[in-house]
Amino acid sequence: MNTYRKPSMLLAVLLLLALLPAIAPAARAEGSFQAVVSVDSMKVYAQKSPHKYLGTLPRGTEVTVKAYAGPAALISYGGKTGIAQVSDMTAIAASEPTQAVETSLNQAVVATRETRVYKKASTSSSYTTVKAGADMTLLAVNGKCAKVKYNGKVGYALYSHLGEPGSVTDTDSAADATDEAATADVRTGSAPVVTNRSARIYASASLSGDSIAVSKGTKLTLLAIKGDCAMVERSGAIGYTDLSNLESASGSAQTTSGKGNPFSSGSNEYAIYAFLTGEMGYNRAAAMGVMANIKYESGYRPVCNGDGGTSYGICQWHAGRKTNLINYCAENGLDYTELEAQLKFFRYEITTRYASVHSYLKGVENTADGAYDAGYYFCFNYEAPAARTSQSTKRATYARDTLWGM
Repeated sequence: MNTYRKPSMLLAVLLLLALLPAIAPAARAEGSFQAVVSVDSMKVYAQKSPHKYLGTLPRGTEVTVKAYAGPAALISYGGKTGIAQVSDMTAIAASEPTQAVETSLNQAVVATRETRVYKKASTSSSYTTVKAGADMTLLAVNGKCAKVKYNGKVGYALYSHLGEPGSVTDTDSAADATDEAATADVRTGSAPVVTNRSARIYASASLSGDSIAVSKGTKLTLLAIKGDCAMVERSGAIGYTDLSNLESASGSAQTTSGKGNPFSSGSNEYAIYAFLTGEMGYNRAAAMGVMANIKYESGYRPVCNGDGGTSYGICQWHAGRKTNLINYCAENGLDYTELEAQLKFFRYEITTRYASVHSYLKGVENTADGAYDAGYYFCFNYEAPAARTSQSTKRATYARDTLWGM
């Protein structure tokens, strides 16, 4: 969110920061208590001057309030400390922690895929398997763990497997029944693609078991993406392959001279690449590093939901960052579902909140190795997906070995 456009919000932040030095780590330690985040996205700042912005915590996150003064509170979460606004939290009564948390959230959710509801907050405890689309009530969130009520009983599930009611379609349910098929925005014939190397098309979305081999240049239709798995169609048959095996059908026939825009005119890829090299001033290597990440995140599609509806857009902005995207576009008269709006938000976010990433991209060498470095650094420090190191390596390799040569 662009706080500089709202004087009242800026004043609140300045007041908060003005009080931060007065809160010492030991102050009121004996009065520490648990609280739960009661807003969609709570901003957290560093304890010490200059009070650097650290990030956000989503609604339902339980934290320990170690001390507070006026509107500012010193909190700890996950072994780290920071400063947040008292008004963004609700205290949990020590004698009734479950009841207080349920009152704070009590949010209707659904399972976005087949998942498990555990008896205790441990994957080693007994569990019940539930199907995609199963209705639950979200009581609290602590990191990756969600406390839920299912069929009248309280249990625990992975937060990433939950989404808003209506976020699961019939296609989603069928996909989950076949080992994690791609979900959001599934449309037959949504994107013509070709294989960029010899590859295997699997019958299962687990990318194991029965499969057939296809040669480089095989024409397919990309139906959906989930993580690294792509659902594709070939001659009426549905199969699954690793997303890195595919490239745009229009892009495959473009020049490999290393100059100009290698993507098909009018495509999302063309627009994104032109923005990165034009508006952002990145060289070809830096642009390819970013493009590789966008391919893995969304397949270059601006209308792309992920993580149970908590992530959105070409860069799959997650939780508080998704909220920032929506708010930025609203404040600037833009439609957050459109590619142009998301590119403008990308420019705002990376030049302000991720300035070090922007600076790094501006300085990479315009070589194949530079494309690798850009892809790795952007993934590790801007996208920050699960399995960060292996994902950074995979995307960097794709930037160097596939996109750079286009």
